[in-house]
Amino acid sequence: MNTSVAGAAGRWLTAAAVAALLAACQTRPEIRTQTSPDFEVGRYQTYGFMERPSTDTAGYTTLTTRYLKDAVAREMQARGYTLSESPELLVNFRVDSKDKVEGRAGPSVGVGYGRWWHRGWGGWGGIGVGDRDIRTVTEGALSLDLVDKQSNTLVWSGTASGTVTKAARDNPQAAIDQAVQQIFAKYPKPAAVAAVTK
Repeated sequence: MNTSVAGAAGRWLTAAAVAALLAACQTRPEIRTQTSPDFEVGRYQTYGFMERPSTDTAGYTTLTTRYLKDAVAREMQARGYTLSESPELLVNFRVDSKDKVEGRAGPSVGVGYGRWWHRGWGGWGGIGVGDRDIRTVTEGALSLDLVDKQSNTLVWSGTASGTVTKAARDNPQAAIDQAVQQIFAKYPKPAAVAAVTK
């Protein structure tokens, strides 16, 4: 197979698989957010998407990107933002995944790691293992970044991460919707709203 074709196919599978897996975590994903100290939610009214988000490294718009745009649009519009061709805020997406081998602690248990799919490199490592409780798990993360277009600086970022299963590959759109909703549940409120809800 042509190397460039194989590489493009691999990158597409990476983004799709990670986003599809994320919301099927065996336990509720961990949500982390970071907010710039000078981020004033109320001063922004419009948003848009990066021309080429990190989920489109293959050079075309993936289904993952389409699902993420739809999910983010719902959350942003619910907070009063308007989609614009000249936005004040730009949205970017990132997806990452890592396979690793886990086992019970013991003298004959080997531990290794898989490849970082998003970066396109990898290999398998580890040591020999006996008949212990060994399994391969996938850890995934979906991150959403909001960037102030005028200053080109990150003002807010949210990440959902956790141990995932294969089940969500069958329903990636629902998985993405759920993950984005959980991330935006931590989105900062405008000062006036925050004061009322205290």
